[in-house]
Amino acid sequence: MTLANKRKIVDVHLHLYDHAANRHEFLESEDKMFRALVGDYSSLPRTYLLNDYLADASDVEVEGLVWNEFLSTDPVKEVRWAQRLAESAPVPMALVGLVDLLAPDLERTLDIYAECSHLVAVRQHLGWDEQNPLRRFAPRGDLLTDSRLLQGLKCLAKYKFKCSLEMFAPQLKELRPVVEKNPDTFFWIAVIGWPLDLSEPGFARWRQDMQALSACPNVHVAVSALECVFGMNWAVTGAAPWIEALLELFGARRIMFGSHRPLCKLSRSFPNPYRALERLVANLTDSEQDAVFRRNASDWFFDGMKGWSKTVQTG
Repeated sequence: MTLANKRKIVDVHLHLYDHAANRHEFLESEDKMFRALVGDYSSLPRTYLLNDYLADASDVEVEGLVWNEFLSTDPVKEVRWAQRLAESAPVPMALVGLVDLLAPDLERTLDIYAECSHLVAVRQHLGWDEQNPLRRFAPRGDLLTDSRLLQGLKCLAKYKFKCSLEMFAPQLKELRPVVEKNPDTFFWIAVIGWPLDLSEPGFARWRQDMQALSACPNVHVAVSALECVFGMNWAVTGAAPWIEALLELFGARRIMFGSHRPLCKLSRSFPNPYRALERLVANLTDSEQDAVFRRNASDWFFDGMKGWSKTVQTG
């Protein structure tokens, strides 16, 4: 495939990390909770840097990257490391840092993040599976109704950071009131809302909750990590109804695509997810495809990045 024919992308979900620079306990020994999310990850590299990513993504034209924190034991140190990486990267790179909106020192963390010119967003892991104790990434399952979290979001708005409150699909019904109380903060829903129940009733509940969220104009959706939802042998036919529902509810203008590298490499069917993503949106117009693969993410993540110029974006 020639450069002129390559799909132009802005990847909204990837992890770059150096285990020698930042400590990731789940890379030192198997973590049962992390395994419950992604399956057997023993083949996951212990270091994955930009050159590794660009080699894996050689079949697309990468116009921008959105680095996501990777559960480091010191999130602030990890963000500062990523900031140095972004400053020397050959492609624009926005950063998403880990945050605890209930922490008493939240503003101190946000002040440090505000000093990092490439950091434009934060995320917090709120996933809580009532059925499986190994899939619980929050201290409790009711944090979305905790007044301290709501106060933290009000504080976050002062910094104009975008936010992802990552959760599983059964928790989505509790997200809309939070979003409605924070109309000045832009939220994105990761991993298509992370369905746990793929049955017809599970799909119907997920669709109903996503429809409610689609009424909030400050909400976008990230389509990535589909291997974590549909399994490491996932198929386009299995994912298609869910992606079609998202396009119907949110429209092509509020959906962004990501690779989830390097974790997508664990997938046995689509270690390169862009091949599957192209098939999932084959019926969209060229303009709509460009929106979900590149333009939406560029507008959403990079317009707010200090010192970033539109001149780096072409096409």
